[in-house]
Amino acid sequence: MDCYVAVAASAKGSALKQYTLTAVTLLTLLGLTLIAACGGGGDGEETSSNTDQATPTIFGIGHPAPDFTLKDIHGEEVQLSSLKGKAVLVDFWATWCGPCRKVMPDLQALSEKYSGKLEVLAVSLDQDPQSAVPPFADKHGLTFTLLADSRGPQVAQQWGGIRSIPTSFLVAPDGKVVHRWVGGHARGEYEKEIVKALGM
Repeated sequence: MDCYVAVAASAKGSALKQYTLTAVTLLTLLGLTLIAACGGGGDGEETSSNTDQATPTIFGIGHPAPDFTLKDIHGEEVQLSSLKGKAVLVDFWATWCGPCRKVMPDLQALSEKYSGKLEVLAVSLDQDPQSAVPPFADKHGLTFTLLADSRGPQVAQQWGGIRSIPTSFLVAPDGKVVHRWVGGHARGEYEKEIVKALGM
């Protein structure tokens, strides 16, 4: 069981805008290339334009995890890549999502059991995470890293576009995504993959 989130719709809209901008950019560059080839420069000097485009990150199992930096509930910035060398469970969730809340005690138990080897990063997709997440963490005694940053939905888009929550990913110590869970799962299912990623 999981909760539908509107992130998917915004991701589709952003993707359409991105494709449109890319198409316009490519047509513009093609036009400039043709003008240059036909002697449009006129003065014989070579002109250069910045044609560098950001290489799209390939996201998926077996690929490097897209890096991000978000603030936790204490206002401290947490960068995913700084945790390389440990397994990292990245969980997209929200305080209003029943299945997400149900998984939290299991994530807490796993973070304690594999302390020093596993980091749990819970990325909140709440509308106002700075207000919603800290009291939730206090009420439920959660001590793993809860990221309460309004940029959470942007990270969700980078991670393949999250359509329902909870959606969780396991990043191996080498920084590659090795597993994905959609919806809530039993603790043993998470632990099985964590142990495998840690080579235990």
